[in-house]
Amino acid sequence: MSVRLPPASTTSRTTQTTKTTAAAATTVTAPAAGLRKGDEGPKVKQLQDALVKLGYLTKAQAATGPGSFGLKTEAAVKKFQADKKLPTTGFYGEQTAAALKKALADAAGPVKPPTTTPPKPGTFAKPPVISAPSPNQDSRGGTDIDTIVLHHTASNDGKADMAWMRNPKSKVSAHYMVDRDGKIYQLVGDDKRAWHAGKGELHGVPSDINSRSIGIELVNDGSGKTAFTEAQYKALTQLTGHLKQKYEVPLKNIVGHADVAVPKGRKNDPAPNFDWNRLRKGVS
Repeated sequence: MSVRLPPASTTSRTTQTTKTTAAAATTVTAPAAGLRKGDEGPKVKQLQDALVKLGYLTKAQAATGPGSFGLKTEAAVKKFQADKKLPTTGFYGEQTAAALKKALADAAGPVKPPTTTPPKPGTFAKPPVISAPSPNQDSRGGTDIDTIVLHHTASNDGKADMAWMRNPKSKVSAHYMVDRDGKIYQLVGDDKRAWHAGKGELHGVPSDINSRSIGIELVNDGSGKTAFTEAQYKALTQLTGHLKQKYEVPLKNIVGHADVAVPKGRKNDPAPNFDWNRLRKGVS
């Protein structure tokens, strides 16, 4: 039996809207670069608000000429540049804009996770990922995602592995890399084709694996002697479970590079000591 609930009061909706609007209004962001003494307008006001937020201008100083890049704003920009060890030109250029953006982010502190209802058992929310875009990608050409391929990076140095996959000269990449501390980096968007699998087949049928799959690199030398970390297994299970659920990937299509590379034996990824039973049980 359904129960019809009374509509929310206009007052409640109005109060909520007011709170949302007020929260949005207090957000301070760095304007685009290219401002100098003598400029006027909303971008200058945005710069002044950011400098007030960081303590380089007072509200009273900004209020004397909001939207006007005068002597006080120039002096505040120079002080900020000096603190960040940048040339003290007073010109708000690309380097200063990048430093201001970072300073505002640091001042805001870590982002608190939203208070949402935990997912039901057997469902997977996308785990936190760190964006680290790689140019090594192209179009899937309309091919649906139905496969997840696991790899090892062939080293235990995540920083170097990521640099290699972001180097245009390497011509290799993956959608995700799971470092040994469990941090997940996203190098290629799910909708794009990463270059991780090379020539391959799926269940004995020749196929362009890259076009149909998500590639996940695990930071591990692949020797079979270096253990995958507990943090990696936890992060990988959450990530793989989310991708499996989102793209309706059959369990049999969660494979290692060794399973799809041709000729057989060309690859041994993710490694002989990888615990497949743990992963498959975790995402089932």
